[in-house]
Amino acid sequence: MTTHPQAIAHWPLAGDTRDAVANHHGQPHAVTYTNGPTNQPKTAANFDGKESRIQIPDHPDLRLGNQNFTFTAWIRAEFPMTHVFGDILSKFNPHTRCGINLHLAGSSPAYNSMSDQRHVHFGIDDGHISPFTDLGKPEPANANVTTLATFRGDLYAGIADADTPSRAARVFRHAGDQNWIDCGRLGDDPNVLSVMSMLVHQDKLYAGNGNWDWAKAQGHFPGFAPGPVHVFEYQGGAEWRDLGQVGHGHRLMSLASFGGDLYAGMDAGHGGGKVFRYAGNQSWTDCGAPDGKNIESLLPHRGSLYAATHGSAYRYQGNTTWTCIGKDPFNINQIHAMAEIDGKLWIGTWPQGYVLRHERSSNKWINTGRLGIPEGLTECNEVMDLRVYNGKLYAALIPKAEIWRYESDGHWTLITSLASRPDYHHENIDSWCRVTALNPHAGRLCAATGTCFSRAEHQDPDHTLGRVHAFSAGQVCSHEHDIADQWTHLAAVRDADQTRLYVNGTLAARSNAPARTTFDLTNTHPLHIGYGPQTYFTGAIADVRLYDRALTDQTIADHSSSAID
Repeated sequence: MTTHPQAIAHWPLAGDTRDAVANHHGQPHAVTYTNGPTNQPKTAANFDGKESRIQIPDHPDLRLGNQNFTFTAWIRAEFPMTHVFGDILSKFNPHTRCGINLHLAGSSPAYNSMSDQRHVHFGIDDGHISPFTDLGKPEPANANVTTLATFRGDLYAGIADADTPSRAARVFRHAGDQNWIDCGRLGDDPNVLSVMSMLVHQDKLYAGNGNWDWAKAQGHFPGFAPGPVHVFEYQGGAEWRDLGQVGHGHRLMSLASFGGDLYAGMDAGHGGGKVFRYAGNQSWTDCGAPDGKNIESLLPHRGSLYAATHGSAYRYQGNTTWTCIGKDPFNINQIHAMAEIDGKLWIGTWPQGYVLRHERSSNKWINTGRLGIPEGLTECNEVMDLRVYNGKLYAALIPKAEIWRYESDGHWTLITSLASRPDYHHENIDSWCRVTALNPHAGRLCAATGTCFSRAEHQDPDHTLGRVHAFSAGQVCSHEHDIADQWTHLAAVRDADQTRLYVNGTLAARSNAPARTTFDLTNTHPLHIGYGPQTYFTGAIADVRLYDRALTDQTIADHSSSAID
């Protein structure tokens, strides 16, 4: 058996939450125990994704400060996915943005659910934010990047329109700097112009098409008759396999992975606001319409599938039945984004720009703040995406293409505006700009821009629309390949100005601190296992250790291949 360096804290989680080497004993809440890693004699802690967590009180030994450290753990994620995956461990002060986060998450393109791929994100922060980097414009003739997704380590983007139908409805892969590779068109129907939705499900990339421009989708644009919509499976290169027509609508708004199945949400009108489940062989099963309005977003949450329509939120009960959990709260009339934070459902809305949180105990909605342009002007604030990144929640907006960060209820910080229209005016819809999508990739948070109608001719003179940007908050490294549902050994290392993430003993990612920047991680918040700023973990965790040094590659490899002692 390999001898490990002495840890300053070690929680075997073998039937209890005691520290095996010191007195940093955990306080369990709703934790059960399950079998540990294969061929290991001890058990592991099981976390239900709803309320399970282990809290270790703050202590000087656990205040990481400027020192080197290594966290190691064995984890096994839920399969099939019915929850947002959640945080493995965290010691983080959200008010000062100081500390460490280690969590699992699937890529979550705007309007779409969380993908069922299990990516590992390791971040530290001390209130730092970088400048934005321009990643380029995937298609010069496009003014709206509709969606962003991470698949097998690469960043993919879909577009809404182009100057000719043959160049529209395409997906692109980022190739570094401002370069993008064309990955092909979704079908060949000239009356279907947009990539509407995108998701990774069971390690395959899927995309749904339609017409982002609602005037074209509703048949209100002279000389344009919208075509039927399909879902496609990416085959590599520029090839897509058609999975068949979905319903009778003209916009496939949202895709979701839930319980091992692929779901698709439709627009209103001809689409009937229905949700469909893929049944194989180009066949889709009707799962009903929550209220007949656009299915704007889908999300797995606390073991159920949720849908947001143009004004209300619903929980799927099976067959074709949906239960409403909120109808037009705070006089909103559209919901464009859903996320889970701290075990609760959050939604981004129009036209006031409220971000609302659902409190299950009271079945009430809490208004966490109004984003965008202030009251007294045209009501046109739309929260298009909500995303947790390195311990904080970010929101994407229309009409000024802004990104905001949540601090506390009633307090949001404006981070930036990513688009510029010289003719902008809050009463001129053609001048409105969007941040359409937020998606973590390669340790940074990526953001896409677009126009309101998303027509190719709505270019701005500075070409700020139809672009992708990225920034970093703190220092993050991420492993963006699916670790599946097998027991996986993780090691998160800080070594001077570098952080490293190891998966099953192999270096998976590294990140260097910005020049002349030191991250002092000292905070007095407790250390949590199975819980953090994103949400409760769903799955099992075993053998968590903290070392006051950066373990070597060989030691980590030995640790990952040896028995739990």
